[in-house]
Amino acid sequence: MTLSGNIPVIPTPFLQGKIEYAGLDRLMERTIDHLEGYVVCGSTGEAPALSMQERIDIVNYMAPKMPAGKELVIGLGHTNLQEAIRIGCAAKESGVRAALVPSPYYFPNSPAMVTDYVGQLAEGTQLDIVFYDNPVTTKTHFTTDELLQMASDIPQIKAIKMTDHHFEKIRQLKARSSLTVFGGDDIICFRSFEAGVDGSMIIAPIIYPEEFRASWQAYKAGRREESYRIFSEVILPFIHMFGPGDEIPTTKSLFHQLGIFASNEVRSPLLPVTEHRLQEVMLGFKAGLGHKAV
Repeated sequence: MTLSGNIPVIPTPFLQGKIEYAGLDRLMERTIDHLEGYVVCGSTGEAPALSMQERIDIVNYMAPKMPAGKELVIGLGHTNLQEAIRIGCAAKESGVRAALVPSPYYFPNSPAMVTDYVGQLAEGTQLDIVFYDNPVTTKTHFTTDELLQMASDIPQIKAIKMTDHHFEKIRQLKARSSLTVFGGDDIICFRSFEAGVDGSMIIAPIIYPEEFRASWQAYKAGRREESYRIFSEVILPFIHMFGPGDEIPTTKSLFHQLGIFASNEVRSPLLPVTEHRLQEVMLGFKAGLGHKAV
């Protein structure tokens, strides 16, 4: 697998309770030229609130639309192994090559439990795996040694998405393995650059796609100060206002305001943002607009 660069996680638009596929089209039109692909049906896509068939329908809709050289990654966060395998197999049949897989949520996981689950999922789908190290949501903590051991036990693990704020883990993974490492949290994005990530699976690249790419490319070219200037002037004001904790409804409300999504609907247990919260988000977004020329 050669996944790298900016492969943002995208929200699932709803209209009157149904998936609004036209919203996915508008989002792609606005962003795809500046990205390496998308993650669909991840936690940002409200995967736990989607049915198995809806997740299959989304990947079947998006996969044929991906331009050459762009990757679609299927989120396979689940507590039902057989349903996750069915979703993954459908994705593979559509041409998807990789899945983003966190530890099963709710359960008091051990490394052995997660290795067993992810190993069966990898075997059942034959997809490459981006393992999602997300201790806040899954309540499962991994050391660098445990991640490396799991990747050794499951050769289909080719990458790690790192939401853990332990930056030394990123440095150790890069120094001690050939694994690709993605930054996984918007609020620590630039520090993940500094730690040596190979790209990002976050939300910010679909908010300011051109500017995020410019910041990333400048950093990769060794122009660190230029990269941080773009990031701090354009992207950081929005990141400061839109999270953490309610990134899904705030992003959907922003996209509704911009005419990308037909509504700001979320599915229970999430709730739409209040008018005051929306104004905070728009304040952050508009602050970046004044610096969009990079």
